[in-house]
Amino acid sequence: MKQIYADKKWYVSIFPCLISIFGWIQLELSCSWDDKQSFWNMSGKYIGLNILTILVINLILLMICNRIWLSTLLGEILCCVLSIINYFVIKFHGLPFSIMEIKNTKAAIDVMQGYDIKINACISIILVIFAVSFVLILFVKKEEKNSVKTKKNIFKRDAIIVLAAVCVFYFGYFSANPVKPKKTIGWSWKEAYFQYGYTACSIEMIISTRNVVNKPEGYSLEKVENINIEENEQQRVNQTPDVILILNETFYDLKMITDIETDHEYMSGIKSLDNSVHGYAVVPLPGGGTNCSEYEFLTSNSLQLMPGVTPFNVLDLKNANTVVSHMKNLGYRTLGAHGSGALSYSRNRAYPDIGFDRIYFMEDFENIEYYGERWYATDLSLYKNMINWYDNNSEDPQFMYLLTMQNHGGWDMNNPEKDTVHVLNDYGEYTDQINEYLTSIKLSDEAFMYLVNYFKTIDRPVVICMVGDHSPAFAKDIVDKKYENDKKIRLRETPFIIWSNQKIDETTQETISMNYLVPLIFEKMGIKESSYYTYMNQLREDIPILTSYGDYYDSKGNEYSYDEESVYTDRVNNYFYLEYNNLNKKRIKEIFE
Repeated sequence: MKQIYADKKWYVSIFPCLISIFGWIQLELSCSWDDKQSFWNMSGKYIGLNILTILVINLILLMICNRIWLSTLLGEILCCVLSIINYFVIKFHGLPFSIMEIKNTKAAIDVMQGYDIKINACISIILVIFAVSFVLILFVKKEEKNSVKTKKNIFKRDAIIVLAAVCVFYFGYFSANPVKPKKTIGWSWKEAYFQYGYTACSIEMIISTRNVVNKPEGYSLEKVENINIEENEQQRVNQTPDVILILNETFYDLKMITDIETDHEYMSGIKSLDNSVHGYAVVPLPGGGTNCSEYEFLTSNSLQLMPGVTPFNVLDLKNANTVVSHMKNLGYRTLGAHGSGALSYSRNRAYPDIGFDRIYFMEDFENIEYYGERWYATDLSLYKNMINWYDNNSEDPQFMYLLTMQNHGGWDMNNPEKDTVHVLNDYGEYTDQINEYLTSIKLSDEAFMYLVNYFKTIDRPVVICMVGDHSPAFAKDIVDKKYENDKKIRLRETPFIIWSNQKIDETTQETISMNYLVPLIFEKMGIKESSYYTYMNQLREDIPILTSYGDYYDSKGNEYSYDEESVYTDRVNNYFYLEYNNLNKKRIKEIFE
C-alpha cells in the first residue's frame, strides 16, 4: 500500500518556527539581562537572521531524527541549556560562552563552584519558556505519532532543508556582502552581541576558529626581512640573573576607577618597595580572560591579531617562540606552575608545548593554605613552594613562572569578620565583596614582601616581576563618572612591579601593554635580547601601549586607531608583521632566536 502523509494539525508544520523564536528569546535574555534595553534595540534583519539560523539548525536535526517533535525538543533543550550556561559565564567571567570554551568545560565547572549560583528572574524566565515549549511539543508528538512519510516526500523535505540552510548561511554570513558583517567582535563583546545577536556572533566565532590569526594587511616575507632593527648592546651581552615571573590572579588597584577610601592601605608594601620599577600593564580584557593575559605575558605577542580567541585552547604552541624558549636558549632551566588544576585553559597541554622543563599544578603543591573559607590557595603558600623548588635546583640560572589563584572571584565566601580591609565609601551591594576582595589584595601585598625579603638573602642576582591578569568582574559596575570616558583602558590597567636584589634603573608609574613586560625586564637587567625584543623596546619608547581592541597610545597619551594613518603607522605595522612571522612555524629564526 502506498504510504502518504497523514493529516496533521497546523501547528505541527509551523512549530519549528515558533520554537526557533523561543530559542532566540532565551539566548538574547542570557546576554542582555543586565542591559535589557539592548534586547529591543536589535535591528529587524538581525533578529530575522538569528531566528532563521536557529530554525535551520532545528531543521537539520529534523533530517537526522525524522520527527518534528524530537528535533524541536532537542533544539529547545540546546537553546535552554546554552542560555543558562551563557548567563552564568557572562556573570562570573565577563564574556559570553563560545565554541572556544568547550575545551575548558572542566575548568569552568571548577570555577563555578566558587560562586553563589542562584535561580534568579532571568533563569526563571528561560525555564518557563522551556516549560511552555515542552507542553507544545507534547501536542505535536501526539499529532505526529500516526503520520506516515513516503521516501519521496522525505527526499523533497530534506532537499528543501539543505537549500534553506545554504541560503541562510551563504547570504547571512559568507557572501561578499552578508547580512551580518564578517568581523564584528572587537574590544567590547557587548557592542557585537547586542547589535547582531548571540547566535549570529557565535557563528562568527566558529568561523574564526578556521583561521585564528588575522594576517596583517600588506604583510609579506620581504617586508619582514627589510625591517630595520637597530642592534642593541643587550644583543651582545649575556647577564643571567634568575628570573621569576608571577601572573597574579585578579590583582588590581580599584583606585584606577573609583576614589575609594579604606581603613587600611592594601598595597603599602609594594608601593614603598625601592630598587624597583612600578607601573601598570594594559591587559587584553577587563574582568576576566586570564589566559589572554598569560599568552601576551609569555609570548610578547599582541592578541590584536587574534580577536576573541582563548589562546591555549586554540593555538598550536609546539615550538612557539616564547620567553620560555628564549631563556632555554640562554642556558636557563625553566619551571612553570599554576595553583589550580591542570585542565584549566588546557594548560596540561599548553605548558609542555611551550617547553617548561618542570611543570607543577595544584596537586603538586605542599602545605597549601587558605584565606578563611575561600577555596583558592594563598599567594604566600604558593611562594613557599616556589622557594623550595628554587633551593632544590642545580647551579644553572633559573627561569620560574607562576600563575596564582588567591584573588579569584567570587568575593562573598567569607564571613565579614574575616575581612581586615574595609571600604569607607558606600558601594551598595558590592561593599561586602569589595571588603573581601581588598583583604585578598592586602594578603598578596604581604606575600610578595615575604618573597622579596627571602631573595634579598640570595647571593645570585635575581629579578622578580609580578603583574595582575585582569580587574575583578564587579569593577565595571563601580566606575566613577569622571572615569567613564576612558574606562575601557582603566579597567585593563593592572599593577606591575619589577624588583631585583641587584641595582636596577628605577622608574615609577610607567604604563605599558602586557606584551612589553618581558622586553622591559630584559632591558632593565641586561639579559640578552632577540631582535624581536629589541624592536619592541625601541617601539615602547614612543608607543608604550598596543591594545588588543583596535587602538594604541603614544608616549604623550594620545590615542590612535590601528586603521588610521599616523606618524607611527609604519612602525606599528612593522611590529605586527614581525608578530605574524613569529606565529609562523617557518619564522625567520635570526629575528626571534
